[in-house]
Amino acid sequence: MSRSLACAALILSAVLTAPSVATAQEPAVQGDMAARTAGARHSEDIGRQMTAVQAATASALTQYLGMTGAGDEGLMGAVALPSDTPEVWTVHVIAERAGEIVSLADYETSHGEILAETIHRDNPPPLTGPAHQMALAQAMAARKVFDSDPESFCVGGENDAGDTAAPSIALTTIVLPPDAQGVAMAYVLNGPFEEGSIPLGQHFRVPFYAEGVSGEVERMTSGCEVVTWNAADPDLAMSVYVTDYPGGAWPNEVHAFLSGQLPMSLGVVTGEIIWPMAGGAIAPPVPAAEAGYGSQ
Repeated sequence: MSRSLACAALILSAVLTAPSVATAQEPAVQGDMAARTAGARHSEDIGRQMTAVQAATASALTQYLGMTGAGDEGLMGAVALPSDTPEVWTVHVIAERAGEIVSLADYETSHGEILAETIHRDNPPPLTGPAHQMALAQAMAARKVFDSDPESFCVGGENDAGDTAAPSIALTTIVLPPDAQGVAMAYVLNGPFEEGSIPLGQHFRVPFYAEGVSGEVERMTSGCEVVTWNAADPDLAMSVYVTDYPGGAWPNEVHAFLSGQLPMSLGVVTGEIIWPMAGGAIAPPVPAAEAGYGSQ
C-alpha cells in the first residue's frame, strides 16, 4: 500500500541519513538487531549483484539482436560472469544447438555499456564450466518452480476492450555466478516489469549445482501484490510503498532488487520494525508504529 505524509517523511529521512551500521534500537529488538542488520546487508549485496547481472545480460542481448536480428533458433538468453576487471562482466549469449548449449556471442560489459564483442557466426563454441552450469540453471529454473507448485504464478489480465484475457505468465530469470560453495542461484521473478507497474509477490529462487542438479525451490515473496504508480505524479519520488514480509526478520535480496527498480521508496515491515529502502539500499530500521504502520 502506498503511504505518504508522516510515513513517507520518516522513511525517507531514514534512507537519506542512514549510517553504515544500524543505530541503537529499542530494548525489545536490540538483542538480535546485529544479526538482523547483517542479514539486511547480505540481502543488499545480493540484490546489487542481481541488478548488475540483469544490466549486463540485457545490454548484451540488445546489442546481439541489433547486430544479427531476432529469430536465432534455440536462443536461450544470456549468462554473465565477473571478469578479471572490477565491474566488468563477461556475457555469453546462449542457444541450444543439436542438444548442446553454445555461445552465439561473447561480450564484455560494464554498467550496461558494451566494451567488446565477438559474434560466433559459424561453429559457436560449447559452454563449459560455470557458464554451462549457469546456462542449465537459466533453462531449467522456471520449470522447476512451476513443477513444485503449478499454482505458484499470478496469471490473468484484461484486454483493450476490458474483457478478461486468457491467463498469461511473464517471467524473468536472473542467474548469479556460482558462489564460494559452487552454487549458482537462479531467481525466477514474476512479471511483467512495466512502466507504472511491478509485481511484489510470487518471486522465487532455486539453487543449482554442477550439471543441472538443483535444490529446493524457495518462495521469496508471496501473494499477487503489485506496486503501481503514475509517472507524471510530481510527488512520486517522495512517496513510499509499504509491504509486509510475514515471517521475515529482515528484507531479502528480492526486496533489495525490486527497490532498485522502483521510482519511489519501499518500506518492508518485519514484525515490529520497518526497513526503509531506496534505489536498492537498505537503511537501518525504525519502529513500525512510528511510521503509522504495524504488521497485520
